[in-house]
Amino acid sequence: MTLIDVEKLNRQVDLLALAGSLTSLRRVASSGGGEWAGPCPFCGGEDRFRVQPHQPQGGIWLCRGCTDGKWQDAIAFGQRLWPSLPFPLVCELLAAGSPPLQSSSADHAAAGGSPLYAPPEQSWQAQAAQAVEVCGRLLWEPQGAAARAYLEQRGLHDEALHRWELGYSPGARFGELYLARGVLIPCRVAGEIWYLKIALLPGELVRCERCGKDAQARRPCPACGAVNKYRGVRGNRPAALYMADDLLGARLVLLVEGEFDALAAWQELRDVAAVCTLGSATNRPDLAVWGPYLMGVETLLAAYDADQAGERGAQVLQALSEKVRFCPPPEGYKDLNDYYQAGGDLWAWLKGHLLRLKIIQEGRGGFTA
Repeated sequence: MTLIDVEKLNRQVDLLALAGSLTSLRRVASSGGGEWAGPCPFCGGEDRFRVQPHQPQGGIWLCRGCTDGKWQDAIAFGQRLWPSLPFPLVCELLAAGSPPLQSSSADHAAAGGSPLYAPPEQSWQAQAAQAVEVCGRLLWEPQGAAARAYLEQRGLHDEALHRWELGYSPGARFGELYLARGVLIPCRVAGEIWYLKIALLPGELVRCERCGKDAQARRPCPACGAVNKYRGVRGNRPAALYMADDLLGARLVLLVEGEFDALAAWQELRDVAAVCTLGSATNRPDLAVWGPYLMGVETLLAAYDADQAGERGAQVLQALSEKVRFCPPPEGYKDLNDYYQAGGDLWAWLKGHLLRLKIIQEGRGGFTA
């Protein structure tokens, strides 16, 4: 059994980057290396979460609710994030996702931003590329029938599945990467794979990420009520812009909350607007990395889910840029894909927002910008 140097690992983990990928943090103090505050990524309590990333022993954090105001280390953060995983695997995940801080990254964080974001290293890329190739082939073979049926039920067409390299994972390992059983959604930008996300198939028996008990995917866990929908892959860089390659040169961009929303919108609206997603309303874009993709954008429509997380995510984006406009899904629907599955007309929905925001005008000759 490999011994774990917990002191070294706590110093190695970039706690500000890890926490910042889950919640919106702002700098509230500069002494002692700085302190950041924001909503707790675990209990959701507003302004009760604190991170001090530059302590000699490594980053520390607290929540006045989750930890009763007591400071915890980075490993404790990982245990809270992955409660069902054994301690050695939690440490392995932290080590894989948190390389030692470079001086440029630390300086950037000390100046008030999150460490600069980059895609996974080349060894990870090679394994991920193999997974994308194999799973992409399996989707169209007999063993991928359930996955294809699920994607069809979500309203997705073959053209979108091929263009964005969706696949079927039977629950397999590719080198050091384990992919759970389900639909593979890879995020590839400029040839680099940033993350691999697995959409679990309805009714699939899984271990609940919150409580560790057996549960059925996409249904409330009988023990804790959590709904397990997705699984990630070790080493993912999840705060990436899915479909970012389509943004270059775009004037109008529709930013949606999840990949299925993006795929449906791409099918129906790509002639009108470029589409992208950060994969979650809690992810925050590193503008040093993703800013060039958005430089030419005149209007960014944030079509986040009609829930608290979606509203908060849209507010954060609006604070980042005056180009952002909030355009929620149609009333009565949680997200765009739900609306699309129900037979909703995405162009009619988008046109209504464009007219309301005076981005287009309707006349006898049709629509003008």
